Amino acid sequence: MMTHAFFDPFGAFAAEDAAAIPARRGGPSLSYRDLLGDAWWRLPAATRARFEHHNALYTGTMTLRATAAGRWVARLCKLVGSPLPPPSERPVAATVRVEPDPRTGGSRWIRCYDFPRKRVSVASVKAVDADGALVERLSCGLRMRLTLDVRGGALCFDSAGYYVECEGMTLANRRYGAWRLELPSWFLPGRTCVMHHDLGDGRFRFVMTIRHALLGDLFHHDGVFRSPE
Repeated sequence: MMTHAFFDPFGAFAAEDAAAIPARRGGPSLSYRDLLGDAWWRLPAATRARFEHHNALYTGTMTLRATAAGRWVARLCKLVGSPLPPPSERPVAATVRVEPDPRTGGSRWIRCYDFPRKRVSVASVKAVDADGALVERLSCGLRMRLTLDVRGGALCFDSAGYYVECEGMTLANRRYGAWRLELPSWFLPGRTCVMHHDLGDGRFRFVMTIRHALLGDLFHHDGVFRSPE
């Protein structure tokens, strides 16, 4: 296992042998049960069932609130592929599809928001990194480390820092040019918390808040979902 904490454009220090490459391609299998340990059993049975597998479809309605500073941050986020949907004053119909991601061994989350004049899709991959940590893989090589917790019966994903990663290329069964750049703690958009609350009767509530150390509260997304009948 190798991680790269420095820029190495020519792969002089980043070459990996053939035995390591298949494991990196497939990635460690994502298991929320393993990541949570004994805390897994503090979750409601319905929540455990949703996160036991990586194949699901949910429909619901969301409110997508943003402060004035948050709206500016959302514009800046377009530079890295718009990992956040645009804010909306009115509730928006939304669907979430979860499917396996064979390349990383994790799960791909595809979120679709039906605005009055357009549909906006945001995709990311939750996977286990080479160092065994849970990571949200966003576009343009942006990665968000996540920690898991159970609070008040809710499954909580808390951000624990950001970095940019280039996975390099494979040539003659060796990997070259891989690098990772750690981003400072003040990097936008800030500290993210996602909470999954089971509501019973097949429904759950999804709440995401993002707060920046200097700019304060930026985003508050809140929605109720269920599996289609």
